[in-house]
Amino acid sequence: MGRRKNRFDRLSARDAEAIIRDALSLRKTVLSSQLHLKAHGELYWQLCGLVEKLHEVMASLAEKEPDFRMPNLGLLPLPEDYLTRK
Repeated sequence: MGRRKNRFDRLSARDAEAIIRDALSLRKTVLSSQLHLKAHGELYWQLCGLVEKLHEVMASLAEKEPDFRMPNLGLLPLPEDYLTRK
């Protein structure tokens, strides 16, 4: 049996790019808020976990791992073959 398609299989490249842009904006907000917290406080580590989850989602949508040396983590634009993936 094949894998059941879900709503994320139907994302257009434009929708995926919008999600990545929103995730990058949220990531920036979370990272800046961490500056005002104690380095080892509970909320600090919860925010670290949120950033990791954001990286997973963005990598999944862009079909490549974030490159932390590049602006926007090197995730935009999406690969040309995004619409043809199976």
